[in-house]
Amino acid sequence: MPVVKGRKTPNSSDREPFAVKLSWAIMWRMLHLERLKSAIEALSQQTQATSQQAAIELRQALHWLKTAPSATTLRENLPQETRPGQEIAIPPLDLPLESALQPENAPPRGTVIIGVDGSQIPPDRHALALYYVLQTGALIFRYNGQAPTPLQQAELHFLEHELYDEEGLLITGQLGMRRAIAEMTLATSLAEQVHAEGAPTPIMTLTDGPLLWPYSGRSNEERQSLLPTYFAAFDRLREVGGMPVGFTERPGGKALLELLWQSRLDENGQPRHEGERHPEAVDDELLMAHFLAPGERSVWLKRLSPMNEKHHEPAGHPIWFCYLNLGERDLPIIARIEAPQWAAKREEWSATLHAVLVHQAAILHGNPYILARAHELALVTHQDKAALESLLHRRLLEHGIITRTSEKARQKGFF
Repeated sequence: MPVVKGRKTPNSSDREPFAVKLSWAIMWRMLHLERLKSAIEALSQQTQATSQQAAIELRQALHWLKTAPSATTLRENLPQETRPGQEIAIPPLDLPLESALQPENAPPRGTVIIGVDGSQIPPDRHALALYYVLQTGALIFRYNGQAPTPLQQAELHFLEHELYDEEGLLITGQLGMRRAIAEMTLATSLAEQVHAEGAPTPIMTLTDGPLLWPYSGRSNEERQSLLPTYFAAFDRLREVGGMPVGFTERPGGKALLELLWQSRLDENGQPRHEGERHPEAVDDELLMAHFLAPGERSVWLKRLSPMNEKHHEPAGHPIWFCYLNLGERDLPIIARIEAPQWAAKREEWSATLHAVLVHQAAILHGNPYILARAHELALVTHQDKAALESLLHRRLLEHGIITRTSEKARQKGFF
């Protein structure tokens, strides 16, 4: 049989209908669950053991919470430095640690809250061209009977210095940081707009995720550009009576639990742990799920961490946080709420925020309505990306540039 350009003449299997090949491909790419049965059983047993251990530790942690020393005693006696990897918080106000605070009946009339979220199309070596897209969505919700105001912003980035990191590699983690900056920048500009309209304070801006900068702060881009821009947004918000807030559902973490672990002090003011085992299976979320009734929040806490120090000095924006139960009876939904110290310590602002979040979460059974709508406005779908690629392809053709996706990307498009 003749050979053409190093490829053998198609045989009968090569002539199989495409539908047959596709069905075989689908069959082989399925997850073979029977091969995972033993691992699934092991996972089930481990989860059961962890749950039993958590139940024991939970009773102990609840006792520690209800019998914790005063906030003043905790601040004076707990270590201000922690070992690497350890997370601990302190109560910055003098409320008892076991306080469970109730919300006001309803948000004050005229209150404004702005929900902001973002999404992206990351750079892809297999696409028609190298670029990335950041899209942010926002919803302005006014408690005055006016319909909410939706907004969207999109940015296309394609310059070489935007696409590659300091080592000349295509950006990966930097995209999340830049999206956080885009979200905070939009939130700030909208708060300034609402302030100019005469809205009462606080003008709350709500972002999905931690307000405390969640990255390392060690890269040159973070230190020289991103963090200064982030903190500058806090400055602008404070000037117009804004209150930046971060919302994290299912937060995890053990900062409060570590505080409780170190809160039992002997007569010399030193932690005592004789005969006790450090809790490993329980975390703050589980503890708060069994402590807070629906609608209740914890006292404010301040995390002791290197990043919070950067927020504090020289920026002047240390972050406080509290836990809030936005669920229902027998179905708790715990969220961590973060705000800068200068906003959180204002009792009337905290009360307004509490009432607004409970109201917003009641609409969608635990998820704040404004964040859900902001997410919808920000979301870049597969259809959006395909439309962008099609438009880009046409524009390149108009300039006489013929491009195509990589063969790898083309093959993936079949599935």
